[in-house]
Amino acid sequence: MMNIRLVGAALAALLFTASAASVDFSGQARVIDGDTFSIRQQRIRIAAIDACERDQTGFRNGAIWRCGIEARRFLASLIDGKHVRCIEVDRDQYKRLVGQCFVDGSDIGLEMVKAGQASLLLRYLPRSHPIDLDQYRRSHSGN
Repeated sequence: MMNIRLVGAALAALLFTASAASVDFSGQARVIDGDTFSIRQQRIRIAAIDACERDQTGFRNGAIWRCGIEARRFLASLIDGKHVRCIEVDRDQYKRLVGQCFVDGSDIGLEMVKAGQASLLLRYLPRSHPIDLDQYRRSHSGN
C-alpha cells in the first residue's frame, strides 16, 4: 500500500514538473528578423524554421535577392498588430525562447515555410509540443 502511494506521489510530482516546464507566451509581437520576434522584451525564435538573416542576400532568377528583408517583411505582415501565442519548446544557444507560435489560429512557422520565406530546421524541433513534421515537409516540398 505504501509503495502505491509513493508511486502515485512520484507520478504527480513528475506531471507537475512537466507542465510547469512548458512556458506559454502571448501578446503583441515586434519583429526582429524573419524567424525571431519579441513579446514584452522576451526574444522568441520560431521553432523548426530558418529564415534568411536581416541583411542576408541570395540569388533568385539571376538577380540579387534581399531574402532577409523579404522574410522580415513577410513575418511582419503575418503578426504586426496581432495577438501572438507561443509555446516554449526549447532554448537556443543565445538563451532565446524557441517556440511553436500561432496567430489567428495558424502556425506561424508553417506559414513562413508555405510562403517560401523559411526552410525547415530540424535542430529546433520541439521536445514536448510536437509540430506536425509531415505537414511542414509537405509545405516545404511544394506537395
